[in-house]
Amino acid sequence: MTDRREKREMTVFKEYRIGSFAYHLGVTQAFLKHYEEAGLIDAKQNEKGYRYYQFPQAGRVFEYMRLHSFGIQIKQMKCALAADEETAFKTIDDHADELQQKADRLQAIVDEHRRFNKWHDAMRGNETKWEVKEIEPIYFLPHTSGQDFLDDDRIYEVLGAWCGAMPLTKSALWAKNPLEKGNVDETYWGLAVSEENLKRAGIPVNGAVKKIPPCHAFIYHFFDLPHPSTIWEVAQGQHPAFDKMRELGFHPAGDALFVIEMKLEKDGVKRGFGRVVIPISE
Repeated sequence: MTDRREKREMTVFKEYRIGSFAYHLGVTQAFLKHYEEAGLIDAKQNEKGYRYYQFPQAGRVFEYMRLHSFGIQIKQMKCALAADEETAFKTIDDHADELQQKADRLQAIVDEHRRFNKWHDAMRGNETKWEVKEIEPIYFLPHTSGQDFLDDDRIYEVLGAWCGAMPLTKSALWAKNPLEKGNVDETYWGLAVSEENLKRAGIPVNGAVKKIPPCHAFIYHFFDLPHPSTIWEVAQGQHPAFDKMRELGFHPAGDALFVIEMKLEKDGVKRGFGRVVIPISE
């Protein structure tokens, strides 16, 4: 046993200049210097200042790269590597859960784009379409009214998370039952999101958030619509969606939500793509 230990202690490992070592590990020289400065790997310097790394350092670098792939920060790596088995697994489990949340959010963004793309193709050649169907809940976070930001601390507690969830959250206008009550103070700009995307992205909800519950709704789709209506017009019930409702004889059973999928502006003309959602009496 003593002879083996002495043999290990006497082993002379091959050394590599920093450029060669970085090349064989598939990293940059700056990467190695950064990890060295953090105390994670060791380098020898000769009298000319050249860095040399011993071969066993390669295994350590790969282990740190494994931890990095889970999102573990450099300052936490030394402790993570020296942890007992149970703690090591718990650390990776926590970071894997965070990665799963990010993956779910990214997949939701891709799915939402595919849905919008499909809608866009179906609307080609039609400036407007309408339908009546059952809808899932839609959540709305108000942010402004008229020309003023709303003064409600609850809004700003969650606004950052809602903005960070774009394009799952979309610019939207909430109108307080405009066919029955015209009041500009009852219209709000903010962000809207479907219940499915709210859950997939983990978007927070508090008392400032409004909600259209699952219901029978009139949906008015608009595609490349020039000169979108103003807030005042919407508050007074002046919008093609409301005109179509009157024509068809539908009666609103709740507040209206204008969801803007996309806005364009060319030659001074604003154009909108989106839909109006209005709960109706069955």
